[in-house]
Amino acid sequence: MSKFSEHTSSRRTWIICGLLVIILLGLLVAQSCVSVSPQIGHRAPDFTLVDLEGNTVRLSDFRGKVVFLNFWATQCLPCLVEMPDMEELYQEYRDEGVVIIGVNVGEPKSIVSYFVEENGYSWTFVIDTTGEVFIGGYEVIGIPSSFFIDRAGIIRAINRGYMNKATMVSKLAEAMR
Repeated sequence: MSKFSEHTSSRRTWIICGLLVIILLGLLVAQSCVSVSPQIGHRAPDFTLVDLEGNTVRLSDFRGKVVFLNFWATQCLPCLVEMPDMEELYQEYRDEGVVIIGVNVGEPKSIVSYFVEENGYSWTFVIDTTGEVFIGGYEVIGIPSSFFIDRAGIIRAINRGYMNKATMVSKLAEAMR
């Protein structure tokens, strides 16, 4: 192989590697600019979903109220175990402007409606049929996951996993300050 061929081949390799680095850096920057991973102290991502009665529910419609946003499913045992405490909490705090929104993750409306009715839960339930809010908006990686949002729409506490009532009250207090 001549010196010219070696030089050209080496130069081509460096150019390709350089372009790949630039592309990868561009992708990383683009990803960080698009990410809306919800964090404490930041505005809660707004969403629009439909409740079990067919009404449109927008998170932003609840500004001025404290929102306990809970992602759940009927097959999730920890979700089911915490729900009676959530109902008690809702009954105790609803007159203080507290709203609970249960975001069901992709189950049929008939199953969710039956479950809610059978258990006598009275807070707002919506279904995220596409996963847009679950994955895209709130980047939930496991259920139950809960977000406690203050009256201005700012996330004040996050809980990933099961909560007992004492933990719910504590997290809610952070959003009610």
